[in-house]
Amino acid sequence: MTRLPSRVRAWWRSRHPAGRPLPAVGVETGRRLPGWTLRAAFPVAVLVLVLSAGARTTVLTELYAILAVVLAVWAAVRPGPAPAHVALVAAALLLLGSVQAPFDPAALWLAPLGYVVTRLGWWAHHLSGTDQVELAALRRTLARDGVLVGAALVLGAAAWALAGHPVDWLVALGVAALAALAWTVVRADDGRAP
Repeated sequence: MTRLPSRVRAWWRSRHPAGRPLPAVGVETGRRLPGWTLRAAFPVAVLVLVLSAGARTTVLTELYAILAVVLAVWAAVRPGPAPAHVALVAAALLLLGSVQAPFDPAALWLAPLGYVVTRLGWWAHHLSGTDQVELAALRRTLARDGVLVGAALVLGAAAWALAGHPVDWLVALGVAALAALAWTVVRADDGRAP
């Protein structure tokens, strides 16, 4: 005695030998950005970050240019989080050699560039040169990224304007902002899809 479900399956297979017909699905994509543009912007951002941090120091005037080029080449050949994080550490170490170290206000206006380097590293790691990314995917985190970059720029501009005056509270605020920025980047962007 055969069961009812097996009879129904046999009847369905006799009517549709190729299996169940799939519905027609239409897909539309919005405006796109070629993946190679994000992969090309990443080494440029790494180069600008390290050169900008190195310009604040007098300790290694010749070596920071070589370091910047080496990191930019590494970012071009193997884009991803590793060259981005090494560039951030290199920029921080270069800022320690600044004439205004250990609290150089340039750290606060270089922080947005560091954030951009980190985000571009993530995108460059997940895209090939032939891929395309929808602008809607880039806009998804634009509000959060804009708030972080804008707040860091405001703090950096205030610190820059007040440089030479006692600004201990501003330095403490900047350190807290940079710590929050680092926590946000490390916690939210390591290995997760955008």
